[in-house]
Amino acid sequence: MKIENIKKYAILLGFSVAFTAGTTLAAQEGNDKESASDKLLTEVMSLLDEVETNSPKSQSDIKTIRQKLTRFKKLGLSVSDDNSPELMFSRMGATTNAYSRNNKAKRVAFYNSCRNLNDEDLKNKLHNECAKHTAYNYKEARKFMYTQIDNKNGTLECVYTGKTVNVPAGKMPSGNEINCEHTWPQSKGATGDAKSDMHHLFPADPDANCTRGSFPFGTADSSNLKFNEGGSKFDGNVFEVRKQHRGNVARAMFYFSTVYEMPIDEKQEATLRKWHKEDPVDANEIARNDAIEALQHNRNPYIDHPEYVDKIKDF
Repeated sequence: MKIENIKKYAILLGFSVAFTAGTTLAAQEGNDKESASDKLLTEVMSLLDEVETNSPKSQSDIKTIRQKLTRFKKLGLSVSDDNSPELMFSRMGATTNAYSRNNKAKRVAFYNSCRNLNDEDLKNKLHNECAKHTAYNYKEARKFMYTQIDNKNGTLECVYTGKTVNVPAGKMPSGNEINCEHTWPQSKGATGDAKSDMHHLFPADPDANCTRGSFPFGTADSSNLKFNEGGSKFDGNVFEVRKQHRGNVARAMFYFSTVYEMPIDEKQEATLRKWHKEDPVDANEIARNDAIEALQHNRNPYIDHPEYVDKIKDF
């Protein structure tokens, strides 16, 4: 790689890391102190200037630069392991690390402030916190879901049937292969920012997604099934979710109701509360909550604190 190109990559690196991490550190430490990322960037640029001026015949200076750049890994930078000093900057990684690191204490403090709250007081507190999030358009939200949040080593799994489709890295699947399921139906109020809120979006097989439509969740009548696949069922009136995803659906619905202040009908709520108990939070659901937080900058509190469901009488 030409020296001039190395410098371009480093400049891009500096602006990206300094913006996502350095500015946060400066805010924490005070404006009179130079951020850690700014100091590292200054060292890197100085070395690059020396390389450009002296045009060394050996790779020793390049090696030194690479050693300096690896110190950015904690801020989300990945440096290639080959002999060429090519940089792979991950915007997602930097954002994830910086956001999580600087908001963990704030999150703990917030949940501590909810400790003695119940019913409307708790629900209002959660609403005020969770409603403040970064909203994406629907196209962006779907891309995040398909390529990052729910993509497991190039595979997407339908949350209703367990069917899987292969999706190459960075590619978007065809609508004939997989759909974006709105746990809270669009026709029932998931419009505007709510339409692209990733906490209630999940990949679903087109047939299962179409079958569920905007029907409420419930226990299907096994004697009159119109759909029965992978553990999910539909009897023409209610859609019953397979056991592996029941709790996820319940907590997504409780989240949506809280954030967008939309009520859940009494019969459906009773089913969701039951599913919430039957299918408790697991590691995958926590990891998904983390991944969405890194992008959307809010969390589903009913995943972090499942006991909140019992502290709220009516959603």
